Order: sequence, then structure tokens, then C-alpha cells
Amino acid sequence: MKETNWHWDLRISPEAIREMLANDQGPQFVSIAARLLARSDDPKEVFSWISPTAFCRRFHAIQREISKDEWTKEKAAFWQATYQRYLRQFRKEGVRIRERAPREIDAFSRRILEKMRVCRQQAHLSQRELAKRMKYSQQFISGVESGREKITLDFLRKFAEATDSPFDVVLHSPAERSTERRAAEKDYADLNQWVTEQRQQSLKQLGDNPSKRGLMEVLAYCPDRIINAKVDEWHRAEEIADKRTTQFRQDQLHKAMEETQIHAFGWPIGAVLDQPEYKPRPVRDGIRADILLPDKSQYDGWFLRNDRVFYLLQTLFEDTRSQGKIFLDTRVVRTAETILRLARLYKALGVPSDAKVVIRIRYTGLRGRALSAADRRRVLHGELICIEDETMTSIQERLGNMDSESKLVELTHRAVSELTMLFDYFQPSKEQVESLLHEFFGDEWK
Repeated sequence: MKETNWHWDLRISPEAIREMLANDQGPQFVSIAARLLARSDDPKEVFSWISPTAFCRRFHAIQREISKDEWTKEKAAFWQATYQRYLRQFRKEGVRIRERAPREIDAFSRRILEKMRVCRQQAHLSQRELAKRMKYSQQFISGVESGREKITLDFLRKFAEATDSPFDVVLHSPAERSTERRAAEKDYADLNQWVTEQRQQSLKQLGDNPSKRGLMEVLAYCPDRIINAKVDEWHRAEEIADKRTTQFRQDQLHKAMEETQIHAFGWPIGAVLDQPEYKPRPVRDGIRADILLPDKSQYDGWFLRNDRVFYLLQTLFEDTRSQGKIFLDTRVVRTAETILRLARLYKALGVPSDAKVVIRIRYTGLRGRALSAADRRRVLHGELICIEDETMTSIQERLGNMDSESKLVELTHRAVSELTMLFDYFQPSKEQVESLLHEFFGDEWK
């Protein structure tokens, strides 16, 4: 049997792939197995990589992954028949096959589990050590943290004692919730006013009738953590020197921005430069950088607030190459870079993986521009012109998902499609987006 190179774009060695596919409960098993099944209709080849029992145990999860793409739905139907055949065979042999799908975790439970994991880590306990103290198995503790096992109040009491953590259950009455909602609405209004002030300040820096320039604007924040920050528990993070505040110092913000830059395309999103005239400056409520070249051909202005709100305004790279155009490949790379950059930044600032992140990307100065490509090898057919002057897309995702390969492709494709839709309904394919991301980011993606 001659095997096809179905894994050519994974950039993982065949030995490592076999190791991942040998563990059907591993985090990468389903995505890699789905790729194999979507690209092959040869059972001999598939079962040289995956055992039939693992195939049957995780088939429904694999099938859901394959069915996400319209082009591979037919393959899902083909493997459904193979799955049924193996089930009948296993029943005759008395082998029980049960798919161990993870339990869906609601937002409230996810917050509790995240806090428990942090408490265990701050108590300097491994899962095995915690299990020994509580007289449970390590497998059960692992199942609790991943959401597979249900917990009781008695378990929480024992957990609090074992980790020396205070245990509080807080319920809010409808009246209290209404008060909190009004406070949140005020905080959102304050946030929008702050964004307007930053935009005006950046446009003033840019000067020379900036309304005629093509601009990209980014706003990012964590709504569950930033809004009503006075009542959150960020003071528990060890990086914060003042335990009474929820805010980061300017030097901590500078360090996080500097260490999470992504060098994939020109200046990084949120560039941190050393030149005195360009380096970030500490201000009352965070740090700000204004980078304007002497000929005013390029401007990058960004602000990181001490409650982790990020704002960026920059001129379009396209205007330095070809006036009156928007480059599809550039927008794909810049959008993905923005998502990756913010994911790394928020992780560096201690945001939990289950926290929601909102990213708004706004483009202005689009009217009359033609859709093109920076790389002349990527030819777009027809003259696609935009008649709208601006558009905005909003990305909302949990932090822990943002930098995974499949989710990054999905988020980038969706965001870029909302921009290119204005150019005579044009939409890039997911395959185009994925190929561009692999080409530009390489090891940065890992």
C-alpha cells in the first residue's frame, strides 16, 4: 500500500503525528484525525494511522469536525458507513465501544473551574499532590479541572481546606443585578468616550487632512474583566505590586508589549521601538506610542491602558505601495497578526484562558479603492471597487481559543470577508487564508 502525503501542511513529523493519533483522548487527536479522514477514502491507509477502536470511540467528534466544511461533507457520509460496519463487528465480538465526549461546560462552571486551577497552582500543588491531600485519584482531579467530572459542595469544602483558599458563594438578587447592569452600561459609555479621545489625538498627530488617508483602527478589551474592573479579582495576580488595585503599572505594560510582538510583516502591530522619539511613553492611565515617519508616509499610534484596554490607529501599508488599493493578502496577514498579538498580550497580562476577548477592527478611507494583492502572483480577476467609505468588524472569542490554528483561520476568514464583501461581494476561501497564514507566520504560529 502506498500512502499519500495527507499531512503535508501540518508541519509536524510523521512520528509526532503517529504519537498524537495513538492517544484518542489527546487534545489534537480529533482535528488531526478529521484531516486524515477528509483527505482519504482508503480504510487501509486510515487504519495504518488510527486503530479501529479509537476511530469508533471518537467518530462523532471527528464527523462534526469534517462536516464543518461543505467540501468534505461527502467524506463524512462515507466514513459513517465504515463506522457502522465496525460497530456491528465489535458487537459480535463482545467489545463495548463508547465515545467519551467532553461534557459541555457552561460559563458559570467554567469560571469556578478556572479559579480552582489558579488556587491549586498558587498553593504550589500538582494534581497528584492535591489528590493525595483530598484522598481522591489524580484522574478524578484532572477530570474536575477539565470539566469531565461533576463536583459537590463537600468536594469544594475539601478543596478549600487542601489549598488553604477562602471559600465564598455569592448570589446576586435581581435588584443588585440591575444596579450592576447600569454600572456596566456607564463603563461602556466611558470606554467609547475614551476611544473617541484617542482617535482624535492620533488624527491630530497624523495631521495633513487625515480624512483622505486609509486607516486601520483596532480596539480590544475583555468585557468580563475590564468593565466594572473595580469589583474583579485581578489583584490576586502576582505581577501586580499593589495588592489593593486592579491595574498594572506602566513598566509592566511596557514589558508585556515588548515581549509579545510578532515579526511577520513590516512593523509589528503595536510596535515597540527604542528610538527616543518613537518609544512608548508612560502616561497617567497607561502607556502610549506615536510613530510618525518624517515624510508622514506611515503612522502607528497605540495606547495600552492599565486595565488592559488596547487601542491602535495606523495608516494602511497599501498607500506606500499603490494609491487607491486594498491588498487582500496584506489584510489577511494583518488581521491574523492582530488576533495573535492580542492573544499573546492578554496571556502575558494574566488574563485567564476562559475570559472573553472583544476585538473591533475598523477601516476608513475605502471609497473608490480597488481590491488587489501585494504579491503580483496572486491575481484577482476583474476590477472590484468599494463604494462605501468605512466598515467595522467585531471578533468575540475566548482567549484560550484565539491562537489555535483552526480558530485563527476561522476568525481571520470571517473578519476579512466582512471587509472584502464591500468589493462586489468578493470573499476569499478558507484555504486561501490558511495558506497565507502558513506562508507569513511560519514558526511564529507555533
